[in-house]
Amino acid sequence: MTINPLTSATPPPPSTDFRNTVIENHWNDPPKKIFNKNTTSEASKECVDEKGIANIITSTLDTCKLQFQNGPQKRIVDDTDRRISVLIDQLNNQQLPQHIVHSLFTLTQALQTKNYKKAVEIHTQLMLTEYDTHGNWITGLKRLIDLASSISA
Repeated sequence: MTINPLTSATPPPPSTDFRNTVIENHWNDPPKKIFNKNTTSEASKECVDEKGIANIITSTLDTCKLQFQNGPQKRIVDDTDRRISVLIDQLNNQQLPQHIVHSLFTLTQALQTKNYKKAVEIHTQLMLTEYDTHGNWITGLKRLIDLASSISA
């Protein structure tokens, strides 16, 4: 008895069309939390005092004014003062969104503890997310961090 090779073979797998297939949770999908603009932690959701933030920024700026009373740094301090005054007005009038206020609160804590690396990280995050609307005082904030760190060095 002979076996016909064409009839005894297994049938080929059915053809599938993958053009409309949606793969979820793929290994290369970025986590959804990185797309959220507002990334405040649970600890920072407590009530933050805008006037306290303004006071810390103002006192840091006053320290820089006393330190740099002449020379090229004085022009930088004067320009920083002009830029920061917009931020101080917005803080005093409570015109900033809460996520920015929380970031500024964390930044001022870093300034008080002289943790300038953390202050620059927070500034960079603000620069990436809020520069279009608040670029003027964000630039002033960076200069303030640089001036304060040069005093400490």
